[in-house]
Amino acid sequence: MPKLTVQDIVQQNINLVSLPDVALELNTLIDDPHSTAQDITDVIVMDAALTARLLQIVNSPFYSFPQQIDTITMAIAVVGTAQLRDLAMATLVIRKFNHIPQNLLSLETFWCHNIACATAARTIVTELGIQQSERVFVAGLLHDIGKLMMYLAEPDLSSRVLQQLKSNTELDVNELEKATFGYDHAELGAALLKEWGLPDSLVEPVRYHHIPSQAQNFITESSLLHLANVVANQIVPLFPSKANLVLDEKVWTVLNSTPAYLKDIVNISKAVYADTVGIFYSSQRVA
Repeated sequence: MPKLTVQDIVQQNINLVSLPDVALELNTLIDDPHSTAQDITDVIVMDAALTARLLQIVNSPFYSFPQQIDTITMAIAVVGTAQLRDLAMATLVIRKFNHIPQNLLSLETFWCHNIACATAARTIVTELGIQQSERVFVAGLLHDIGKLMMYLAEPDLSSRVLQQLKSNTELDVNELEKATFGYDHAELGAALLKEWGLPDSLVEPVRYHHIPSQAQNFITESSLLHLANVVANQIVPLFPSKANLVLDEKVWTVLNSTPAYLKDIVNISKAVYADTVGIFYSSQRVA
């Protein structure tokens, strides 16, 4: 039986892993220069669970606002539309994709690694003063979504890859995926994001987060996500594979920085992660 292609996997499983409508609507509105805060509020309040969760987040110690935030309109005013979109996307995606076969990988480990990548990406933007990278948190959160797709659609092949990684931690997970599936999780994840209608500024960095130098139009964002993933592997590693920790040194030139900043970025990201992970994934035990 021939192996399924990337498009086969996406098309056959799109209903299983479809992005919630409210997430798609929020992305469309925030990208529309003519949309208003009220338009965004109207979309969010249609989802009562999302509304309650967002208000819980903005009233958490993470923000420490001096007064109670009791409406979405007020939340937008104090955190901004882009950051509220990030919070909503994180909440919706984790809520939707909450079913990895537990014999393959811990769901908690999967999401905590992705949250670590998202917080590391935002830390890098702040520390290095990178401009026009508003979507980095969402990119970090979604960078390994292709792995989840693999686990759900091809559990037997996924198990084969994971068993090989356990027996030899020197193996490269991406090369193993290509040899087993014919593609890797980055290619599959990018295809899924494209199917969702998300912008190329998210699709391309996810596609090239292991090989950022091959990005065509968003090399800065791809390099940033690559670095964030390396940092995340030092906070919550997804696999024991040492190959996941290899950093493409070219990213420092692209990001106009030097390797001397890596230690600081890791330390700051760890602190941000410790303050952030419980907001999005409350079952995580933070060391």
